[in-house]
Amino acid sequence: MTGRQRVGIHQALAGRTLKVWANHRSVHFLLDGHLVTTVPSRLRPEDIAYLTMRYGACPAGPEPAPAALPRARSGAAVLAAGDPVEVDRKVLRDGIVCLADGRYQAGFALAGRTITLRLDGHLMHAIADNALMGTWPCPVPADRLGQSHGARTAASSAPTPPLRAGAIRAQRKVHASGRFMINGQFVKLGPRHAGKIVTVVIEDTHYRILHGEDELAVRPRKNPGPITRLYVKGMGTQKDRQRSPDDNPSSKS
Repeated sequence: MTGRQRVGIHQALAGRTLKVWANHRSVHFLLDGHLVTTVPSRLRPEDIAYLTMRYGACPAGPEPAPAALPRARSGAAVLAAGDPVEVDRKVLRDGIVCLADGRYQAGFALAGRTITLRLDGHLMHAIADNALMGTWPCPVPADRLGQSHGARTAASSAPTPPLRAGAIRAQRKVHASGRFMINGQFVKLGPRHAGKIVTVVIEDTHYRILHGEDELAVRPRKNPGPITRLYVKGMGTQKDRQRSPDDNPSSKS
């Protein structure tokens, strides 16, 4: 591209013709309508004009994929606090995805497929076919999100898995320490969530913790026994429920 930007494409595509969509921020490469890769653009307006005059480039339609991350003059990605990013990774045959020098189990059922990992510095969501496949603590610090290979602007909020018919929910209030107890198990969310009334979706093997429509965390369920207290008391919560031992303050919480 006028000698100003070179992009490496996997050698398996040697000899194939790719379509290029470019502006001042992103360059997208597509093969038969499918996105191959997106890289940050280093093209200036005069470079794009040169492509039009020299190579017959024509005005493009809507951007075919989320834009690449904005870059400072130094080349470092510029992210506002709390902005999430997405990266694509191929799931290996043992169900593992590799990210930031770590290996994470995404599931054997996804082996051989390319999934999207959505990172926000707090949680990492695995997404396939626009469905949430798993959630883990994010292994990449917030100030390094833009350094992940292939990172791009997150297209939308993370999808939430549908609730099973008749799924049981419980309410809990987060202690000042950032924890709450459910069925004898302490769940830690962090002090920034202190005082929140959260909804715990009770699954067979794990808990999904929600605050409004936002999913805060997914935690393994260690105690499979029945949960008898579903609501907390207080303003804005269900009232007149029978008190249980979980209501008593604990020095450990």
